[in-house]
Formats: sequence, C-alpha cells, structure tokens
Amino acid sequence: MGNEKRYLFLALGFSLTTFLTTFSASAQSPSTENSWLDIPLVNWNKQSSDFPRLPEPVEATNVEQCRESVREPESDAERALTRRGWQLFGSVESFGTTQLIMATSGFDGMCRPVGYQAFIYVEGRYAGTLSPVLMDSRTDGALSDVRLVSARNISAEFVRYSESDPLCCPSKTSVVNYSVRPDEAPDLVPTEVMTSDNCQTNESENTETNDSMDALFGNRWTLAAIGEDPLNASEAYIEFDSQEQRFFGSSSCNRFAGSFKSSGTTLNLSKIASTRRACLDDETQRIEMELFQSLELVTRFEIEADTLRLYENDRLVLVFRK
Repeated sequence: MGNEKRYLFLALGFSLTTFLTTFSASAQSPSTENSWLDIPLVNWNKQSSDFPRLPEPVEATNVEQCRESVREPESDAERALTRRGWQLFGSVESFGTTQLIMATSGFDGMCRPVGYQAFIYVEGRYAGTLSPVLMDSRTDGALSDVRLVSARNISAEFVRYSESDPLCCPSKTSVVNYSVRPDEAPDLVPTEVMTSDNCQTNESENTETNDSMDALFGNRWTLAAIGEDPLNASEAYIEFDSQEQRFFGSSSCNRFAGSFKSSGTTLNLSKIASTRRACLDDETQRIEMELFQSLELVTRFEIEADTLRLYENDRLVLVFRK
C-alpha cells in the first residue's frame, strides 16, 4: 500500500508538470483545453523561501524589429526584470505601494507581445504574477485588462477562445480576482475566477454599427487632418487591435500605443504612451503635440468610405484615411 501511494503521488506530480508545460509562448491556435482558468485556483505565487525568484522569459523573438515597443527600466524592480532577460512594455500601473509591471519575452510580426507576463510588486518587492503561465497575444488565456481596485485588491480579465472563434473575437472572458498580502515577503493570491459569455449584439438592429466597428480594425489609418486643418504627406498613422483592445501608431517621429474602449460608435482612448525621440523640425513637433493632445479628447468615431473621423462629442478633432 505504501508503494501504491508513492506511485500515485509521483503520477500526480508528473501530470501537473505535463499540464504546466503544455503552455508555451509560441503562437498557438485558440483553444481552451487544459486552461488554468478552468480548474480550481491554486496559489502559484506562494514562495518556498524568503527570497522569491523571478520567473524567466522564453527565447526572445523580433525584439530588434519591435525595439520601439520596449521601454527602459526606471526602478530597481524593473531593472531586476531586465537583468533576468525580460523586455518591458506598456506603462506602469500603481495604487499606493502596489505596482503592475508588464514584461515580455518577445513579439510577433505585428509587434504584439508573446511570452509575456504581468508582475506585481509591493513596496518594490516582488509579490507574484497574474498568470501561472506565459501568455501570447490573440490566444486563449491572454491578459486583456487589469484593474488595481485598491492597494490590496486586483481584478484581471483574460480572453477565452473556443475552437471556432476567429482571432478577432473571443467568445468568452474570464475575470480573476486577487488579494495582495503585504507581508515582509509580499504574496499575490488568486481568490476567484468567473467565466462568462461576451455580449452578442443584435445583428438585425446593429448592422451599420457593426460594419463601422469592423472597418475600424485591421487597417492602417494615415493622419490627414487635425480638426479642419488638412495635412500634406503626413507619415503619422494609427491602427486598432480589436482582440487586445489596444491601439498603436506613429507620429512620424515617435511610436505610440495605448488602450481603447468602444461600444457602438463611442470610442475612448487611454493609457497613451510614446517613445521620446526629438522631432527633426518644428512643424513635425507641432503635429505630434496636437495629435497626442487630440487623441486624449476622443469620445466617438465615424467611418465613411476610406475616411475615419474622430470627434470630441460633436467637435471634429482628427481625420485619418486608409
């Protein structure tokens, strides 16, 4: 009987190891099979010593090609991540002494992060990650949104694909809530997971709106005017990623990116971050400044033929063309 228990323990350990290694940072087709979001939560952040060890990234891909998406470390916590081999991206989110730092192993051909992770720090000390496995953009279980509810509570959303879902449109969302234990060795504890269907619009009532939403995505929109003032030969552009709910683009001298929320024809852009290269001339600098200021004002959009117009309520602020 003792040997049987020993073999059972070894078999369970082997099964868990096999389960964890089925998740890789390489591109994969959308699938919810064996997702950690579908089984009872365990605290993967529980440390076995007083000196927590940061996880390692996988082999880097497309880092040089996507160098403008990578930012330099500004804190001891970020420097610890880069020494470990991680590439920092996105902005740091903070609530009190709790910080969220995004880092990735590399990028895909569209400079979307692959093999990425969300790290939580408390008073500069590593507390854990939001996922037990590395994540790839546009795959099942990819992190899509994080909200620091307080310094001690975090809520995160993960996209969920079924086998028939197109990459643009995951059919479900899993929400995971976490608590932060601010001990001498802080601990991030997942407390609950809830998965629900994404809302489906009434196709017969919203055909025109859906067409506008579809046209917004998958296109490179080149800046044609700021307000009513047309621009000649502008190299500035913006693109929208429906699955990640993010936008990215170029002012012609700096790359920028951020998050967006949209319902119908409403559009709100947030968390806008950019590289910090000096523009070559005053006119390019002026266009960049007005572009960034205008993006923060956007409340709705309108698409007609090959033209995208962004408005602040009823005031036209930006015009783009395909």
